[in-house]
Amino acid sequence: MTIRCIVVGTDGSENAALALRWAIDVALVCDAEIVAVHSMGLLLHPSPGRTVPSYGHRDEMRTQLEELWCEPLRQAGVRHRPVFLEGNPVSGLLQTAEDVRADLIVVGSRGHGGFPELRLGSTSHQLLEYSNRPVTVVPRDWSTVPDVPVP
Repeated sequence: MTIRCIVVGTDGSENAALALRWAIDVALVCDAEIVAVHSMGLLLHPSPGRTVPSYGHRDEMRTQLEELWCEPLRQAGVRHRPVFLEGNPVSGLLQTAEDVRADLIVVGSRGHGGFPELRLGSTSHQLLEYSNRPVTVVPRDWSTVPDVPVP
């Protein structure tokens, strides 16, 4: 299987940043494009334990996606494009993957939303259940995994 396009879910969390780094490594090996997707839900989590209505933060969140969260892609020289959506993150990631004919969806094990006591976040869990494409869930401690040579 050839990987030409990777959809990565991003929300500004540390786990999303790890997922993006993992996807960058794959994209560099495969010469793939990365589509960085942020799907803004009804609530925004600007700090741990705090939520606010997201509607008034739309422009701020789009700017963070395009300028801050996509910066590692620019630094790595990976072809990429940001996609900013409103609504359910699972639906947004699945629809974007369909629209761009992604070969792979990559997410972190936990994001900003949901239930912190779960090891696997609700978004990653639902993607594994409903996606008709391969999904990689990058664990929180991924950076401790030794490098594996690529044939």
